[in-house]
Amino acid sequence: MRVIKIKSFRLVSLLAISIAISGCGGTALKNEFRDISENHATLSDEQMLVNLARRANSNPAHFLQMSSVNASFSFGASVGTTTTHTNTSMPWIAALSSLAQFATKVFSFTGTLGLSATESPTFSFAPLSGASFAKTAYTPIDSKIFFEQLRQGVPVNQLMRILVVSVILDYPSGKRLVLNNTADQGQPKNFRNFLRLAGLSREMQLQQVLRIDTVNGQNVLTIPPEATPLLAKLYSSKEYSFWEDSPVQIGVNDGVPQVSFVMRPFDGVLGALGQSQRHFERWLASGQKLSDIPASERRPTLTMQWDGDKELTPSVSEVEYLGESYKVADLDDGQYSTWNRDSFRILNDLFTIVSLDPKEMPVQQLIKVF
Repeated sequence: MRVIKIKSFRLVSLLAISIAISGCGGTALKNEFRDISENHATLSDEQMLVNLARRANSNPAHFLQMSSVNASFSFGASVGTTTTHTNTSMPWIAALSSLAQFATKVFSFTGTLGLSATESPTFSFAPLSGASFAKTAYTPIDSKIFFEQLRQGVPVNQLMRILVVSVILDYPSGKRLVLNNTADQGQPKNFRNFLRLAGLSREMQLQQVLRIDTVNGQNVLTIPPEATPLLAKLYSSKEYSFWEDSPVQIGVNDGVPQVSFVMRPFDGVLGALGQSQRHFERWLASGQKLSDIPASERRPTLTMQWDGDKELTPSVSEVEYLGESYKVADLDDGQYSTWNRDSFRILNDLFTIVSLDPKEMPVQQLIKVF
């Protein structure tokens, strides 16, 4: 009977172990996938922010790209038993010694159960360098990206300030105006006029009179004739007078211009965003006034350094570089602004475009971490 009970216990134990182990694989895979995905996203954001901080300090950027992740799992179990059996006889009290003896039997059973799990992840990284990456990093961004983001509702002024290095306006009257998206201390008024044009474009987008058409297979921005009264009203406001102090004076009678964009490469976008806050502050220090530009443009394209008394939204990422703190967040002033976080997101979207396919990476450049 004891043998049957022992075998039954072992069978039950083995069955319990089998059930436990059968559920370990799926749970471990789910947890591992979640952890790796979350850590990869966090580290990618930190890498991008560090490179922005490097560019803010006129240092070169360096990128590592994860090429592959391999994880193996092994699960084990052990079961053991120990049994003891004693038969002890002891005399009763002396007065009853002639009677039967009192017999005592002791039986004990001890079982042990052990489970083990081993995880062996392997990560492969590759430094982004060489001719292939340089070609994508220094080639001007395709204007299709600008228009696709615009179709998705991204503010046109934000796209202009991030992706565009200059805007060329060709009017039916024969006039041409070139505005540069550079906070050049030598031409502060030209940058002021670029900000005015960006703000005017945003106002027209909000009024739903800024349209995207296709001409000869190319995307172009157009303004319908019914928007002429709104355009005349905006032109009369000083903060939208993007031709002020330029060799060309523009009015409604000059017609609607054909707009051409000169796009930045990814490296140019990274540098412009990294130095945006410092250049914007220097531009203001040159004598420019915030009241001279639209309210939508009265901030850097990306702010990464904040005063300690500012109330901020939870940061997307935060790093320390050269003893200074950098973080991607927005002012928590009740207006629900996502300006900085959106600028950071657009930059990350661009990086996914210029990043190399892991299959195209040279094997000798891979860095494996076990």
